[in-house]
Amino acid sequence: DSKPGRVNAWAGKFARRIALSYPSAIQYFKHRERVAYTGNPIRSSITNPLSHGAKEFLNLEDNVPTVLVLGGSQGSKKINDVIVEALPLLLTNYQVIHQTGKANFEEIKQLLPVLLKDHQYSYRYHPFDYLDELALRMSAGTANVIISRAGSTIFEIAVWGVPSIIIPLPSSISHDQTNNALAYARTGACSVIEESNLTPNIIIEEIGRITASKAISETMSQSAKQFARIDSARVIAGAIIDMALEHEI
Repeated sequence: DSKPGRVNAWAGKFARRIALSYPSAIQYFKHRERVAYTGNPIRSSITNPLSHGAKEFLNLEDNVPTVLVLGGSQGSKKINDVIVEALPLLLTNYQVIHQTGKANFEEIKQLLPVLLKDHQYSYRYHPFDYLDELALRMSAGTANVIISRAGSTIFEIAVWGVPSIIIPLPSSISHDQTNNALAYARTGACSVIEESNLTPNIIIEEIGRITASKAISETMSQSAKQFARIDSARVIAGAIIDMALEHEI
């Protein structure tokens, strides 16, 4: 996280090496010579987005902007509800790949026949309970903007270099996500919408602001790539091995 919790702050007092996911977190550690900004390790299997064959695999249209919504486990229901409510207007201009999370998938499927009845572009909505690694890479490779919470998914979005709208869990539930979202936003890679302000109209307007401007999209994409650290796992593993070898008998 961009601001260490109590356990990390305590452990940092005697740790020989401190690896940071966010550069701004350095201010919370007294012994700065022990600190390094390494980024956060992500799954190597999803590092590279796929665009070749993705539209055919996901049944997407050409020349229609794609919105990828990464709901999922905890805290996704609010995002799901707002996205579903926005669909009648959203699908007029966009196609939506929506990872709903397994707990919410059936409920959303039951709503769709009523919500999108006779809608001209109902086929542009692609809900999934879960995106496996191949589907996730393809979704990332075709997405013009990603909507997500502010957990570890931020680091995956950054590596993909996709503009994003980050909706942190409310501060009363997780102050970490609010801090993470704001820290990432300061790089220029994303915009942040607080959950208390989240409505269908606001999310549609923000998607439009990003996708309608090539300058905004490119700036966000470049900022995301500059934030990303693809070598995080290797750097951290190397530091651990170096310390272990010091004690080799």
